[in-house]
Amino acid sequence: MSQQTTQPQPLESVSIDTLRQAFQDRATWYYLLLKEAAARGYDAEAIAKSAIYAFGVDKGKKMESTDDLNRFLEQFANPVVRSVFDMRVAELTDSQLVVEFHRCPLVDAWKERHGCTVEETDKLCDWAVQGDHGLMANFPGIEFTPEKRIGAGETYCRMVFRKKAAE
Repeated sequence: MSQQTTQPQPLESVSIDTLRQAFQDRATWYYLLLKEAAARGYDAEAIAKSAIYAFGVDKGKKMESTDDLNRFLEQFANPVVRSVFDMRVAELTDSQLVVEFHRCPLVDAWKERHGCTVEETDKLCDWAVQGDHGLMANFPGIEFTPEKRIGAGETYCRMVFRKKAAE
């Protein structure tokens, strides 16, 4: 008996909606895992913050460490990520980068799929931002401040990156 195999066809493009759906699936997985941990008596916040920070550190290690904000931006917000999160660069100078996210598929999932309140999305978002803090561990010349978050009820997220002064 002969065995038939099929070769996957190359993926020419993936729609932004498909990518947003993937982020929403990740948010659901994250939400349900932490909800289960809490239900079993574990400290879901400590677990989330530690694990997500470690994820960010791992992700940051795959990037070229730099204190040049333009080079950092190219890695942090490639065109696909910019589309998924409807990201806009509000400011880019030699010393400061301000990025605004006008959409968050994670918050969309928490609200639409799980009926989370702003208080709940604020907490989940705060934990998720630990990944950004972890990523920034690979960029010691850049200071990171999340100033606004959709999860906290804001209309957009605002992340500020400042080049640290030479010591």
